Amino acid sequence: MSLKHRLHLLFLPHEKNNHRAFLLQPSFLAILIAFYLLNQSILRSLATIKPGVLGYSSEITIAKVYQATNAERRAAGLPALKYSSTLTQSATAKADDMFAHNYWAHNSPQGKTPWDFFRSVGYQYSIAGENLAKDFYDTDSMMKAWMNSPTHKANILNAKYQEIGIGVVNGTLNGIETTLVVQHFGTPLVAPVATKDNSSKVEIPDIAAPIPEPEVLASAAPVINPTSVSKVLGAIMFSIILLLLIIDAVVTLKNKTHRVAGSNAGHISFLIIIFILLLFSQQGRIF
Repeated sequence: MSLKHRLHLLFLPHEKNNHRAFLLQPSFLAILIAFYLLNQSILRSLATIKPGVLGYSSEITIAKVYQATNAERRAAGLPALKYSSTLTQSATAKADDMFAHNYWAHNSPQGKTPWDFFRSVGYQYSIAGENLAKDFYDTDSMMKAWMNSPTHKANILNAKYQEIGIGVVNGTLNGIETTLVVQHFGTPLVAPVATKDNSSKVEIPDIAAPIPEPEVLASAAPVINPTSVSKVLGAIMFSIILLLLIIDAVVTLKNKTHRVAGSNAGHISFLIIIFILLLFSQQGRIF
């Protein structure tokens, strides 16, 4: 059998393949699924064997998070939060601690709570809160995730908070190179001394102090983004099945073929599943 004939049977309906391209038959779909699962297994193994090979390239900065947070507050009719270098120290310390002890939670395995990090930098508060995020590529998608979560949104739009500090730290967590973002919200225990100014409103400036940018994590070799790999493979699988279904429909209608094989309902269902996985495959996690 010539190569041309083999390709014909792979991609086109023919009487020798029961008028169904071999690539649309259940055995090939099983191979696609097995290949996708194997890819996931390889990515998990890489995280264990070579920590740091997997990673997420992030464009998030402290300044962007600060500006985006206050943009959400303004949209809700709330005053902007004052930038606090002290809270940034506590937020950065929390991110460093998560990398150092390899955990992703508000409370550490050693029993540290978020409030321990506030106290460690000498920040005395009357009310405080914490938002966490990781594996996000950009600030906008991270903010959308926070704002879609009732608890995280409640922190961002809490009218009782006056100040914010932000930690944006790169490192390796569970074998994957990533960026951790920590928001620390607070209101000082001791209120500022009132002045004799009779103005009824005091406008809080957007930037009350210079906002430092995080250091860029140097990497000896480019890292693999597991989210991107999964999305690319899913898109390839989706495109292959869709193209084959189009070819199948065109050839079948052109030749007016009546075949014993079942309908394309199973393949369409397979496509829908892949499309849903691609649609809802979101980068990043919040806590």
